[in-house]
Amino acid sequence: MAADLASGSMDQPILFRCPNTGMNVQHRLADVAGDEKDRHSPVVCLACARVHYIHNSTGKLLGEK
Repeated sequence: MAADLASGSMDQPILFRCPNTGMNVQHRLADVAGDEKDRHSPVVCLACARVHYIHNSTGKLLGEK
């Protein structure tokens, strides 16, 4: 974690609702480079064990408004 503090990058905690189970799921999204901030990253859901795509800067699910 000390390396993260030195570089100025840290993981961000997010909370999303699993579309399959309706459960709230907590996850840590890795900090990404500037050009990757407006993209979605795959996340394995702890509630249903499926892959969901989470927006790197907003933490919202793909297709969520």
